[in-house]
Amino acid sequence: MLRVGIVDDHPVARRGMAAVLGDDPGFEVVASVARTADLPDPASLDVVLCDLYLGEGRPSVPEVRDLAARTHVLVVSAASQPADVLACVAAGAAGYLTKDSEDELFGEAVRTVAAGGFYVSPHLADVVRSAAHSAESRDGPLLTVREEEALGWIAKGLTHAQAARRMGVATSTVDTYIKRIRARLSLGNKAELVWFARNLAEGGRADPPAR
Repeated sequence: MLRVGIVDDHPVARRGMAAVLGDDPGFEVVASVARTADLPDPASLDVVLCDLYLGEGRPSVPEVRDLAARTHVLVVSAASQPADVLACVAAGAAGYLTKDSEDELFGEAVRTVAAGGFYVSPHLADVVRSAAHSAESRDGPLLTVREEEALGWIAKGLTHAQAARRMGVATSTVDTYIKRIRARLSLGNKAELVWFARNLAEGGRADPPAR
């Protein structure tokens, strides 16, 4: 059973997400709170669903970054601008789901993120992929072949250790690849867009290169 935390400053939204996940025996909603500070130890949770705006008039990117250092974060928001999605991904979020998504997508997204994969609402994929491909065609590819391969396996839901076994390298090497990619991300620049494009291939998951 996956242990899930919900952070949203709107009580109705919290209750709605808790109800959707509560209908699935594979999830246990451990906490449903208005602030990230009110969560139990994030490291004890498999996934935290976090709203993008938490009543302070600014995106909760710092909160996402802090949570992502300790657990998997799935941002759930009414906002659907590519810049919002990219900002959260750059902060370490493992997924972005809009609040108008169908109920079954919530379960799919949580499971994907909990398994170490990446998930984005399908209707956002084309918009962000278009921007990413535009940047890539203008500036050329940024990632090395091995970085793309590691990222592809992670996007398919494999853990770093599983990806390392597929690639025939140490887990620490995959850790380095992913850290190197994340270090290059800066909202709106080519590095961030190309990284996102790789993860959005095939409607939200990037396949690794053929071996």
